[in-house]
Amino acid sequence: MPLLAAGILIGLAVPPLAAAMRPLTGPILFLLTAATLLKIEPRAVLAEARRPGRLAALLLWTMALQPIAMAGLTTLLPLPRGLVEALVLWSAASPLISAPALAFLLGLEAPIALVGMTLGTLAMPFTLPPLALALLGLELEIGVSELMLRLGIFVGGALALALAVRHVVGAARIERAGLEISGLAVLLLLLFGIGVMDGVQTIFAEQPRKVLLFVAAAFGGTLAMLTATAVIFAALGLRTAFSVALLGGYKNMAVVWASLGAAASADLTLYFVAVQLPIYLLPPLLRPLVRALTPLESKR
Repeated sequence: MPLLAAGILIGLAVPPLAAAMRPLTGPILFLLTAATLLKIEPRAVLAEARRPGRLAALLLWTMALQPIAMAGLTTLLPLPRGLVEALVLWSAASPLISAPALAFLLGLEAPIALVGMTLGTLAMPFTLPPLALALLGLELEIGVSELMLRLGIFVGGALALALAVRHVVGAARIERAGLEISGLAVLLLLLFGIGVMDGVQTIFAEQPRKVLLFVAAAFGGTLAMLTATAVIFAALGLRTAFSVALLGGYKNMAVVWASLGAAASADLTLYFVAVQLPIYLLPPLLRPLVRALTPLESKR
């Protein structure tokens, strides 16, 4: 978390470096996705797979009902069209690939975060295009089939690379190299943070009010979905509800943005940059709340 924040600061402080890294953000994200999938613990996946009911409910909410709810919410607010599209696309995206790491750092249930993130990532090529482009009526410069193909290649390619490495290297060696894989992920996050800051200084100088609006929307959307998800899944217990809340509140906008490529609008890019702030600033603020509430559950 702190290193990605450092990457953002470096990107803002050294615009030429951010401009140089910008073309590499897609490949960096691909490698980061593959590295995350590589660390999947098969036993944890099997344990969660024995609870298909709650996994189905999790996927239904995070990948289908949540974007519909966001689309309805935006109709109540006087927001510009570009921001509405960004919010709905963000809410329709799969959970953030670093959600399991956030769950671990917050002392929550990393396995369900890992399985939920993985299933959501695999499902996104099939759920996001019809929801965002057809059901929600978003007008993008890319067809449904083309976007589905790009997402499928991106996610499927990362999964194929992870499986190939696991097959060649072996599960035991991968487990022993957990620290090195985590270090690689941190480095990739740092470089990614630098690249996504390309042009932000110029945008803020030209349209400071618009930037502040998008940042406020990013924090508001994240907090709204964190809260709604925790409330919806509260019956599963506080620890589980908070763990699932990470999947609902932290979405992988980066994959959507990278998959759209040149078709990504300026507003979508701006929101993608803005939503990085709640991703890395909110967890330290949420940690005391999680620690205060979850011990009460464990004593029951």
